[in-house]
Amino acid sequence: MTQLLRAVVVSSMFMSAAALAQDVEMNMNVQVDDEDMPSANIQMTVQEGDDDEAGASVRVRGGGANMQVKVKAPVHVVVEEEDSEFVEERRSPPPPAYRRPGPVFRDCGTQRDPGCTMTRDGKYAMDAETFKGFLHSLRTQHNEILREEMSEKVLKRNYLTAAQLGLILDLFQNEITRLDVAKTAAPHVVNPQHALGFSSKWQNSISSEEYVELMSAQQE
Repeated sequence: MTQLLRAVVVSSMFMSAAALAQDVEMNMNVQVDDEDMPSANIQMTVQEGDDDEAGASVRVRGGGANMQVKVKAPVHVVVEEEDSEFVEERRSPPPPAYRRPGPVFRDCGTQRDPGCTMTRDGKYAMDAETFKGFLHSLRTQHNEILREEMSEKVLKRNYLTAAQLGLILDLFQNEITRLDVAKTAAPHVVNPQHALGFSSKWQNSISSEEYVELMSAQQE
């Protein structure tokens, strides 16, 4: 009987402590059954809402105790609204990967000139305005010797493309003078391999072969 009372007291203290923290309903019954074994039954129900409740029950019989705890509680789902600016930033596409810039667009006064974006010794060929001005000066000079001297001064200080070289060579009628102009210009041609076909501008085979050898040497 003493053990029964002790279990009842401990259980009631536990249930009472819980009752102080919640709005509960607690019932405790002590009785003797047909076998003259005393027993106690404690039940507690906690009301949390209109349809929500949580409960616990303790049953003590004879010298032992059997505790059964039954809990019934609703599942609360909390939905937090995300900040619209944060969501928009998160869904934004990643920055594009780095791409190496393409060749710089340049106009050398010639159509579809691949040499215009090439360099030699770190320098580009003459741009369109420079080349057109130079070409115009050569055309207005009717003396071929003076024209050669003029071209020599410009070609020693400026770089040019194979296409620009071809237009300059067409201004010289004398094949020897034309070859001399090619020799002056060759070290400054940015794409000499594209100028090999100009060997047909010489009817003299010796001069033509010398020109090919001159341009081939620039590629080494």
